[in-house]
Amino acid sequence: MYLLLSTEEGGFARFGFWLEDSTEKRQLVLAGYVDLVVTNNSVESGDFEEIFSHELGHLILKAIVGAPEVGQSRKMHQSMTMTDYPTAFDEGFAEHFQPLVRDATANSHLRKLNSGTGSSDLDRLWLSAADGQLRTDGVKRNLFIHLKPLPESAFGEDPDLYRLLSIAETSTVFLPTELKNGQQMLASEGVIATLFYRIVNDEQLRNHYRESLFYQPFLQYASMDPTKAITPYQNINLKLFAAMAELTDTDRNQPAIVRLVKRYATLFPDEAKRIYTIFIETTWGATASQQLASQMERAAEDGSRGDMIAFREDRPFPLLDGTIAEVVAGKRSLDANLGPELWLVNSGFKIADAMWDTNRTLPLTINLNTATEPELMTIPGIDRVAAQKIISARRSRGYFQNVSDLNPILAPEIMHRLNLMSNEMKQAQPYRRE
Repeated sequence: MYLLLSTEEGGFARFGFWLEDSTEKRQLVLAGYVDLVVTNNSVESGDFEEIFSHELGHLILKAIVGAPEVGQSRKMHQSMTMTDYPTAFDEGFAEHFQPLVRDATANSHLRKLNSGTGSSDLDRLWLSAADGQLRTDGVKRNLFIHLKPLPESAFGEDPDLYRLLSIAETSTVFLPTELKNGQQMLASEGVIATLFYRIVNDEQLRNHYRESLFYQPFLQYASMDPTKAITPYQNINLKLFAAMAELTDTDRNQPAIVRLVKRYATLFPDEAKRIYTIFIETTWGATASQQLASQMERAAEDGSRGDMIAFREDRPFPLLDGTIAEVVAGKRSLDANLGPELWLVNSGFKIADAMWDTNRTLPLTINLNTATEPELMTIPGIDRVAAQKIISARRSRGYFQNVSDLNPILAPEIMHRLNLMSNEMKQAQPYRRE
């Protein structure tokens, strides 16, 4: 893999280029490279380290798994935004390298940022700065499994819906006692980044070496001892890569991160309990059990209020341990509480492909099982009250099975509109992110 020192705006993972030497002889190099502008300032600030490692993540994933799957969301991806399963997996894997960089860096500025002494609240007024901090601090603190509060502007008489949506998407405020549902979590690159960060840092997985034959392709000499030639960090990555290499297209309705964890558990059954435990504890059980997720929320609320009596009554740990045991034993699926994706296209409501772009040309696509109140309010006929009724009904059951589940909530004319939007989505062309 290569770095192209670009003279123009860059920061993208690409593949294949012509290399010209000093004699003007050219050769085609079929390899990945990162197109990036590198300046003294970007090196001193640590931006180079974080961006380069992030983009290398995309190249690694593409080299092992192939071209990214196509998702349905048109929204700009960010750590604090929900998009779709493929986008979250691709970006979340790349994103998890950024906190790893800050853990290992010798860069003085990044070390200050990591310790909390290198920036102020004013530094994070700008979107990219807030996003960058969340990609490290937020990933480590597992913030992204939590819901955000509804922006105050939603309670006005006639809110600007695009502004409302933009504020909701870019908000860095999370509610510690309220969980995203399973689909929302796995459509969040921040959650995926946290999962990868915790997996590669787990001492049990890092230090559990496989049989010598597994490492032979990666050793210079067959007689080398893998435990001495391969570091624990390399070890966990080799095992992850082995699982990634066996991901197939047989069930693209299942999130790639779920397929990866299941494949890892199949390849290394003696490590299955540990990787399932990391996944379920990180997601607070939301993908596997609605009962567990609801009990985790109650316990979080009890704990936040310091209510010891209620916390003891609602303590979720026996149910958490039981859910993990069921998944390990094959009695419960890791994604038992995800439900189907129910995508609609709102052709009448256009968004831009970047938050700072004023050219709104993309129709907003909405998954009824991940949609927020501001997203639902963009649909004609659905106001804040109706949107909150939809969210409340979804939270009570975990997910909607189909569009018709909204019949008891919405008027017939709105249901007719949703069905038209659903049918239009089925005819829409795939959206490939650049």
